[in-house]
This record gives sequence, structure tokens and C-alpha cells, in this order.
Amino acid sequence: MTKPIFFIFVLIAFHLISCRSTKNITGTYSSNFAVHGFFGTRINLNPDSTFGYRMRGDMMFDTSNGHYKIDNKYVILYHEPFKPDTSEYEKYGKEAVLLSSGLSTNKHLGSPEKYLIGHEKLFVCDTSGRVIKKQFGYSKRRQYLIFGKHWYKRRYYLKRVD
Repeated sequence: MTKPIFFIFVLIAFHLISCRSTKNITGTYSSNFAVHGFFGTRINLNPDSTFGYRMRGDMMFDTSNGHYKIDNKYVILYHEPFKPDTSEYEKYGKEAVLLSSGLSTNKHLGSPEKYLIGHEKLFVCDTSGRVIKKQFGYSKRRQYLIFGKHWYKRRYYLKRVD
């Protein structure tokens, strides 16, 4: 009689231990290296399910805000359309403000973007949800220890910085 009760107790305890609560993923994430030697990404995930996104590189950048949703092991970013600041029309002129807003829009960003949640990391995913494991980048170390190129595909992810 005690064996079935013990077995049921162990089964329930194992079930409760294996159920994990949702991870706290809020914070700032940054690229582990510059893709193609230029482009870095920084994402700030806020506790109220909003985010700030900044991709910058060689004379090009994208800035975006929006909200995110956690779907199992993925974070899905939904970008909001960019609204230009019209308060400086009188000071600088409409053309200057429209030019600056044209350079800083998020029209290059596809919505939604998926990232796989890892331990203190976010891994970039394509539209079907597969992880993009490597990106082309520069390393001080050679590809094959003492010979090879400094430029090669490296493991790419966004690591948590705070």
C-alpha cells in the first residue's frame, strides 16, 4: 500500500519540479559582435511588454519601438509605424525635419521579428522560426588556430548586458 502512494508522490513532485515558470527576459540585449564588421543590434525589452530596437552600422541605422509577445520559447517583436516629430517644422523647416525622419525610420524592419529565448541570450530566427546560427564577421583569432582568414562565419546571438 505504501509503494503506490510513494510512487504517486514522486510522480507529482517530478511533475511540479519539471514545470518551469516563465523566464524574466526583460533587459537590454546587444550583439556579441558586429556583423560584416559594421552592424550591431541593441534591443531593450521593458517589463510592460514594450521594446526599443536600434540597429546601427556604417552610415545606416534603424530605430523602432513597439510591443513584444512571448510565445513558448520565442519572443516576437511587433514594430509600430514610425511617426515623424512635426514640432520642429517652424524652427528648421519642413524639408529638414522630413529628411531627418526619413533617415531614421523603421521601414527596413519586417514585422514581426522572432527571437529564440536562450539562457541570458536571444537567438535570431528567420520567418519560419529556424534559428540563424552564424553570421559573417571579423575575429582577432584566425579561423584555424594558426592559419586561415580573420573574416569568417561566427556564432551570432544577442547577449544580455544588464
